[in-house]
Parts: sequence; C-alpha cells; structure tokens
Amino acid sequence: MKFEEKINKIDEIITELEKDEVNLDDSINKYTEAMKLIKECDSTLKKAEEKITKLVTENGELEDFKDLEEN
Repeated sequence: MKFEEKINKIDEIITELEKDEVNLDDSINKYTEAMKLIKECDSTLKKAEEKITKLVTENGELEDFKDLEEN
C-alpha cells in the first residue's frame, strides 16, 4: 500500500470511529489497524527525511545538508 493510500485509510478509520456506530470490538480492531498504519507512515517519513538531508557532492559522495549550511 502506498503512503497516500495509508493516509486515506487512516482518515477513513477515524471517520468511522467518530461516528460512534462501531461496537467496542470493532473499534479496538480499527484503532489497532490505524496505529499500525501510522507507525508505517512515520517510518516512511523518517526514511524520506534522511534521504533529503543528504546531498550528493560533485565527486558523488553523500554529504549532510546541515554541514553545507554551516559553510
């Protein structure tokens, strides 16, 4: 499942839970599913952040973006 699809699914689950029409067992299952998706999205975002904080130098080496800001 793509990142955007996971976000949409989380939104759907929240909407269902806010309606207060779901029984307790289903609510717990949906909450658990949403938390799993949130953790997966968080991991994806952290990996993306790591990638964009590094730049490729002219000789092809990766360098921290923060190091470049200090120069």
